[in-house]
Amino acid sequence: MDDWNVDADGVLALLTSIDTVGPDFERAHRDITDAAESGAALAAGGRTVVKTAWTTFIEDRSLVPGKIMHEVAAAASAVSEATAALVAGDEQMSLDTTAAQSRAESWGIAPTEAYSSSAGEN
Repeated sequence: MDDWNVDADGVLALLTSIDTVGPDFERAHRDITDAAESGAALAAGGRTVVKTAWTTFIEDRSLVPGKIMHEVAAAASAVSEATAALVAGDEQMSLDTTAAQSRAESWGIAPTEAYSSSAGEN
């Protein structure tokens, strides 16, 4: 039985396409970090109201690109692991089915035709 498969190449293409956006997220992370650091220049004449407002505004937002990168990396890793598990499982199921078919045939339980895709059709 050789009908078991997972499109591992398709998964690899998907993960590769996801990986190509990595530099964009890294750039966004760097840009927002630079913007956060620019808040130091917002204190004028000892007054820090604007600087404090900027720091408060940018604080949560500066975490977003890193969080997105982390989530994308975690999802890509999960897809990779799942694909490997499916491929291994498909291969094992194929081996188990082939072994069961051979055992049944050697015991005279079922003829080869019973395992074909057209089995039972008239």
